[in-house]
Amino acid sequence: MPLKGKSLFRASTALAGCGFLLFGYDQGVMSGVVASKLFLNTMGNPNSATVGLIVAIYEIGCMFGALSTGYIGDKLGRRKTIRYGCLILIIGAILQTAAVDLGMMIFARILTGVGNGMNTATIPVYQAELSPPKSRGAHVAFEASLLTVGVGIAYWLEFGLYFVDSEVSWRFPLAFQIVFAMILGLASFILPETPRWLQAHGYEHESKTIIARLWTDEDTTHPRCVAEWEEIKEGIELERRTGVNTYRELFSKGKFNNRYRVLLGMCGQLIQQFGGINAISYYLTDVFMNAGMTQSMAMMMAGVDSIVYFIGSVTTIYTVERFGRRFLMYAGLIGQMVTLLITGISQWAFTQGHHGASAGVIVGVFLYNFAFGAAWLGLAWLYPSEIFSTGMRAKGNSMSTAANWIGNFVVAEITPVLFEYAGYWTFLMYAILNALFLIPIYFWYPETKGKSLEEIEVMFADEDVQADARSVCTGIGGTSLYDSKHDAESLRQRPPSQRFPSSGVVPTLKEKPAVDTEAAKIKQDYSEDAPAGPNFK
Repeated sequence: MPLKGKSLFRASTALAGCGFLLFGYDQGVMSGVVASKLFLNTMGNPNSATVGLIVAIYEIGCMFGALSTGYIGDKLGRRKTIRYGCLILIIGAILQTAAVDLGMMIFARILTGVGNGMNTATIPVYQAELSPPKSRGAHVAFEASLLTVGVGIAYWLEFGLYFVDSEVSWRFPLAFQIVFAMILGLASFILPETPRWLQAHGYEHESKTIIARLWTDEDTTHPRCVAEWEEIKEGIELERRTGVNTYRELFSKGKFNNRYRVLLGMCGQLIQQFGGINAISYYLTDVFMNAGMTQSMAMMMAGVDSIVYFIGSVTTIYTVERFGRRFLMYAGLIGQMVTLLITGISQWAFTQGHHGASAGVIVGVFLYNFAFGAAWLGLAWLYPSEIFSTGMRAKGNSMSTAANWIGNFVVAEITPVLFEYAGYWTFLMYAILNALFLIPIYFWYPETKGKSLEEIEVMFADEDVQADARSVCTGIGGTSLYDSKHDAESLRQRPPSQRFPSSGVVPTLKEKPAVDTEAAKIKQDYSEDAPAGPNFK
């Protein structure tokens, strides 16, 4: 019995969430591993630059994995790409767990990164292509919030194993990645492919069926389903009329301004990384130890920090659709700048002999992670998943995700050296960068809140494409309108204990001039009493 309605939405969101939980676990796990003397002994007691390499080389694997999805994601589909990413990650995790020297660990880190890069480039696309316009941001924000849960699991697990005096203390956390990867891989066999990928590859009936499963009891004639399917179809046809489907087109301006879009996506991911998050996430234990804590206390505080991080990330679920993307971008950067200043100044005071300033480092780091979790944690993944057209979404998102991992690599590689030679200036440098990042947000990032993916596609295009969309693609915008028209009615139809009707009633249309499609009729005219589809948030 295939999943339908709310159950299908919840399952797809859980799939995306599990992927980001795995991502978060991978991000946090090395913080405790590289602080383990037993691990360092096994690796030959490397210097700070080599420790940075062990951590950062993983990002190079992630970059190549993300880049591969530009082709694989379009060729095989979103589900299979996630599946293969999990398989590669599992093999890499096994090799990390069994590593006996530096060379084996570096190879295993790269391989694990390839799998994770494939997942992180594909999962936001999968979630965005299934989510309705008005709650798409909340869905992606939810999956990003589970990234912090993964970080927390890593921190608390390693804190518990710190008291185990054997190599299990660092090998088991690396092996534990396999659990999340297996869950994610198995879930990809249960959940459907996205309607947009199916439609773009000629599976029209399957596309209609998946939309109907999302919104009704497989009633493909329901007006909400018709509106979304025709909007998807017309968006793909509009794109195909211009022949936009290659990497060359991705980096050319063209009628769809693809170069602008890919630069926005890549720049957003670099802003996230050079805002300082992984200088703290990867080396949080070292940050606290540099503020005078014992290793056990530092690891415990890292676990407490993960709870604060999670609380911050949860707020985005409720704010991203209320205040919009741009507002959170501003608020996040300002919050990160202020909290990094607090951390840096407190670290400086501690080095001057004011040992009470250690508390300032803790407060600064906690508030920084709250600010980051409440904004840029999810925004850097949400925005690129929205701004590309269907044919370019996998390619564009692969480039933006690759930019994330390039930035991740640079930050992870240089941070141990910065901590060693620059000390508290490391935090002040990242604070200055956060202030500078306000400039591109102000000038170049438009708001995407509440728009369907097809509306956003047209919004970035030039005037000729927009005119073409207005005259020919009359169904674009129908989904957003349907959702907004029926919010109040849908809430009345679905109290918590009520099942959704198995079929919908087509709205009674007033007499109007003839239009081309059913979606266009929905867009141009409405009976306010017509029933809404299920699954409205």
